Amino acid sequence: MKKKFFLIALFLLFIIFGCSTDSVEPFASDEESSEEVEEGTNTNPDDTNDSFITDSFDGTGDLVDYVVNNASALPQVGRVDGRYRAELTDNVNDVTLHFNAEQGRLDAKLMSFPFEFIARNIGIGTLNDSQIAPTPMNSLYVFSGVQIHVESLDSFNSAHVVVGHRGNTYFTIEGKNTVDGNSSVNDIGANTVPEGRADIRIVGNQDQTITVYWQTPNLNYETATDNWQLYNETGNLPGTAPAFASNVYVGLITYAFGTNGIPFVGTCDAVQIAD
Repeated sequence: MKKKFFLIALFLLFIIFGCSTDSVEPFASDEESSEEVEEGTNTNPDDTNDSFITDSFDGTGDLVDYVVNNASALPQVGRVDGRYRAELTDNVNDVTLHFNAEQGRLDAKLMSFPFEFIARNIGIGTLNDSQIAPTPMNSLYVFSGVQIHVESLDSFNSAHVVVGHRGNTYFTIEGKNTVDGNSSVNDIGANTVPEGRADIRIVGNQDQTITVYWQTPNLNYETATDNWQLYNETGNLPGTAPAFASNVYVGLITYAFGTNGIPFVGTCDAVQIAD
């Protein structure tokens, strides 16, 4: 009887515990999986955030819910027929300039890291047609693009990415870091944006740095896939980057250096924000 009981017990133990070593192989927990996804956030330029809030600049009038710095430097800024439009007709004393300790006009949103900010079809145009870039001649510096500014707007610490003509390098994108009023500048080469406009994507990373992307304008961005390229193959702007804190202002600028190429307009179809 005892032998029979022992055999039954031994059989039951085999059923319960007699599994292969494969069955006890550890699986990644949900927590581990989510950490892997989080670590990779914003590293793939094709993984554009699906939760964007889009400002399409509908209608005509003032910009809506933007913080404005140095409005008097460039007074003619607003929404015109569903686009951001900045008319630059006067640059006496380089009043519009963003370089070293000069700060022209900025129309911005206060954002917290991490974030994404995309400006669609941003660049330069003529007074008669914002979608036709001014004809380059002589040496001219005329731009429109995106600036990232430390939270104190009185501080001379910012970064920007702008589209336009840079001296005798026409139809290009310029990148600039300004730290304590000292600017470092470069560009991506002539004729890289042959229409004088581009899409600019700024990714604010968890560590309070930024990564910069660009592409020729995707005019059907609501349905068509973006093809982002890193700025100068690294996503980094030249020189030393500002020490950004947890909050920054990110927004649109239009400016010139000197008077060649004036008048012109800065233009943008839409801004997309994920904060």
